[in-house]
Parts: sequence; structure tokens; C-alpha cells
Amino acid sequence: MTVAREGDKTARAIGAGLLTWILPGAGHLWLGHRGLALVFFAAISLPYGVGMALGGLLDSANPRTNPWLCLAEVGVGGYTIPAYVASQSLERRVLQEVGLRAPPDQAFRDDYGRYMEARAKYMSFYPESDVAQIYLATAGLLNLLAILDAISRAQTGGLPTYHRELLAAQREGGT
Repeated sequence: MTVAREGDKTARAIGAGLLTWILPGAGHLWLGHRGLALVFFAAISLPYGVGMALGGLLDSANPRTNPWLCLAEVGVGGYTIPAYVASQSLERRVLQEVGLRAPPDQAFRDDYGRYMEARAKYMSFYPESDVAQIYLATAGLLNLLAILDAISRAQTGGLPTYHRELLAAQREGGT
């Protein structure tokens, strides 16, 4: 049996974590855990998709309108980065419809009213917006756990910690 060097384990862990950040379950698939990869992919992708469908692209992936939600969503970087780019493109389209260069603040009531009226067709309102935020934040935070799991499995050879300890104890005991 060969022992992997620390540098190899570190590179493997970084690769597994990065792949999982880009696409939920991809790091586990790369490590050879097909079933676990499928579970993570479904458990994270489904809530993210439902959340984005309920919440609408304009507000759900926009750090200007909801910075804390966007921060939680960054856990699923492979989904959030394209959603952010699409959200900004949609924001520019809304601004062009209204004839503005930048979103107005509430001090400019006339522009702000026109701006919000143009945005309304792309927005979701209570209760859908609240449910969407819960789904999106849950998907992002769950993927952070999946990333940590992929990193851990890459460093331990794919075995959960208790299995690794059990194997070490068996080797020492001669059983």
C-alpha cells in the first residue's frame, strides 16, 4: 500500500472542493462517490432552481437588492455567478426601458416610481419572495457543507473519519 504525500492530498482536496463549488456533487463524482454525488447534486440543485424560479432572477442574484441572500448563494458559485451576470443584464434592460443610467434612490420619487414599475414584472412578492430566499440560502449553505465533505473525503481517501480510525485500530490490533 502506498501512502499519498501531503501535497498530493492537499491538491486533491482543493480540486474536490473547487469542483463541488462549481457544480454540486462534482467533487464527489471526481473522487469516485457516484451515489453521494447524485444525492448532493439533487439536494442542492433542486432547491436552487425552485428558489430562482419563485424569486425571479432580478432580485434573487443581485447583491445590490439583497446582499445577505447573495452572500449565502455564493456557496453554489457555479449557479450564482451566471445568475448574477444575467441579473445585471436584466437590470440594465430595465434601466434602459425607464431611460436611466443608474438605479435611482428613493429621494428621486418620479424616477424611482417609474423604475419600480418597470421592475415589477420581473419581481416576486410576498410570500413567494420569502420562500425563494429560504430555498436559495439553503442551497448555498448546503453546498458549503458538501464542499467541506468533499475536502474531507479527499484527504482521508474517501472514508469517513470513523472508518479510517477503525481501520487504524484493526491494523494495530492485528485483526
